Amino acid sequence: MNSLKLKIPPVIVVALALALMKIISLFTPASEWLVSLPSGLPLLFLAIGAFVAVSGVVEFRRHKTTVNPLLTTEATALVSGGIYKITRNPMYLGMLLALVGGVFYWANLFAALGCLAFVFYMNRFQIEPEEEYLTGQFPDAFPEYMTKVRRWI
Repeated sequence: MNSLKLKIPPVIVVALALALMKIISLFTPASEWLVSLPSGLPLLFLAIGAFVAVSGVVEFRRHKTTVNPLLTTEATALVSGGIYKITRNPMYLGMLLALVGGVFYWANLFAALGCLAFVFYMNRFQIEPEEEYLTGQFPDAFPEYMTKVRRWI
C-alpha cells in the first residue's frame, strides 16, 4: 500500500470520489430530508470550498513554494499564515467541502461515503507522507505548528 503514497494527484482523487458519489446516488434512494433543503446549498458548499482551497494556493504563492502536492521535495517554506492558521490543509478541506456539496446536490446521504473515502485516502496516502516530509524539512517549526493547527479543521 505504500506505493500509493504521494502518487495520485488530489484532483484525480476528488474526481474519483465524485464519480463514486454519483454511482452511489444512482443505485440508492434519495434522502427525503435532504430533498427538502434549499436548492442553493450545493452551490454554497462549492463556493466555500473553492474559497478555502484558493486561499491556500494564494498563501503558497505568496511564500513562493510549490502547490504541487506530489513535489514535496520542492517545498521551500513552511506556510503557517492566512488560512493556514485555521487548517493545515485548506486545499484538501476545500475539495472536501465541494464533495459535501455533491451530497446535497444528489440529496443522497449514502453519497457521503465518497466523502469518507476521500478523507481516508487523503489522510493515509497524501497528508501523512507530507507531514513526515515537512517534519524532516522543518524539524522544530512543523511539529510545533501541528500542535497549534488541526489537520482538517
